[in-house]
Amino acid sequence: MIGLIKEYRLGFLLYAMVFIGGLTMVIAIPKPELHLLMNSSHTPFQDAFFKAITWLGDGWFAVIFSLIFLLVRFRYFFMLILSFSLSGLLTQFLKRVVFPGALRPAAWLEQMPGIETVPGVGLYQTLSFPSGHTTSAFAVLLLAGFILKSRSAVFLGMALAWCVAFSRVYLSQHFLVDVLSGSLPGTISALFFYWYFQRLKPEWLDRSILKILPVRKK
Repeated sequence: MIGLIKEYRLGFLLYAMVFIGGLTMVIAIPKPELHLLMNSSHTPFQDAFFKAITWLGDGWFAVIFSLIFLLVRFRYFFMLILSFSLSGLLTQFLKRVVFPGALRPAAWLEQMPGIETVPGVGLYQTLSFPSGHTTSAFAVLLLAGFILKSRSAVFLGMALAWCVAFSRVYLSQHFLVDVLSGSLPGTISALFFYWYFQRLKPEWLDRSILKILPVRKK
C-alpha cells in the first residue's frame, strides 16, 4: 500500500494538505465559530453545486456505481462494493455505538446565530460523528482512480471526495471535524481493497458479467 501512495503521491499530497489544514482549524477555532466561518459565503450557484455533488457520497450512488463495473471486471466490482460496505459499517458503528451523542450543526442553531441554510435540504440533529457521506466518497471515488491507473484520475477522485466532504459542511449536515474523520476510513479502505484484489489471481475475477450471460441464438 505504501507503493500506491508513492505512485499517486500528488493525490495524497492533496489529501495531506487539506487534512492537516482542516485539523489545524479544528484545533485552533471553537466548533460553532469555525462552522459559521465556513458557512458564511452562500451563493445560488454554490447552493446548487453542493446540493448536487453531495449525492456522490450517498449509499445508492456507491451501489449503482459499483454495479456498473460488473460490465468491466468482477475484480473491480468487488473492490468497490467491499470498500464502500466495510468502511461504511465502521463509520456507522462509530456513529451509532461509540459517538451516538454527537450533535449536528442544526442542534447548535442557538449558538450559531446567522447560520445560512440551503432551501430544500432537510437538517438532522444527531449522529454527526463521523460523516458517512465523506467515508463513502473516499472509499469509492478514490478507488475508481486506482482502477483507472491514472495519476490524474486519482487526483480527480481525491478532489471530488473532498468536494463531497465540504458539501456536508456547506449544507450544515456536519462539522469540519466530522468530515475529516470520515475521510480516514474511506481512504484506508480504498487503499486496502485495491492492494488486496490486485494480489488475487483467479481468472474469473477478470471476466465481466457479459462473458457469463447466456447468448441468445438467432
